Amino acid sequence: MTNLISKETLENELYTKVENTLVVNDTKTPLKPKQITHILSRTPKEHIQTRPGKGGGTFKFVSGVYIKKKLNYIFGFNWNFEIKKFDILQDQVLVFGRLTVKIWNEEKKDWDEIVKEQFGRADIKKYKDTHKKAGEPIDIGNDLKAGATDALKKCASELGIAGDVYGENEFRDIVAEIKSEVKGNEMLAEVEKLIEQAETEEQLNAIYMKFKNEKLGKGFYELIQIKRQEIIDENEKES
Repeated sequence: MTNLISKETLENELYTKVENTLVVNDTKTPLKPKQITHILSRTPKEHIQTRPGKGGGTFKFVSGVYIKKKLNYIFGFNWNFEIKKFDILQDQVLVFGRLTVKIWNEEKKDWDEIVKEQFGRADIKKYKDTHKKAGEPIDIGNDLKAGATDALKKCASELGIAGDVYGENEFRDIVAEIKSEVKGNEMLAEVEKLIEQAETEEQLNAIYMKFKNEKLGKGFYELIQIKRQEIIDENEKES
């Protein structure tokens, strides 16, 4: 029987391994490895919604409530969203927003900040032709609120939150890049199959303990992290 270490110990080991290799543009990111794991995790299917696209087909999106919960969870409520300006057009409102997230830097004993800015928009809802106010806006305030939510979601997506929804192709490229490391390494290729087959955190834990000293490279740790987050998301869905 395999001796299993605690989930917390496994997390700490994995985060340490990833932190030692994780760089952004050759510069250490202020984000903690655990935060990056949750940012890059797949969006649970039950939170992905669809609506008809204006140019045909369907458009995938997540709710503003989901984005706010993710920001709260990842950054511990240390984030702020500002409306910098807005414009009311004939049929649409445009909102320019700024998202600021804060990460505590233990080394500097101060906060690091990451800022993202984006435009959001929303159609102006108008009374139907049968109404006495036909063609007039129903509630510009609600339209501006919808535009602000759209701007927040776009800012958050630039951080990577719900990146698999709003940047599906780019998200696939990231995962493909990680998995490409298994090519030319027969052992890692076999381990990847075992990781994909794991259905519980205990099984994943056992795989990690068995192969962690095999010098399989950072791809091994990142594959473990991706699969572990998928298992967590699936368990949350079922609970």
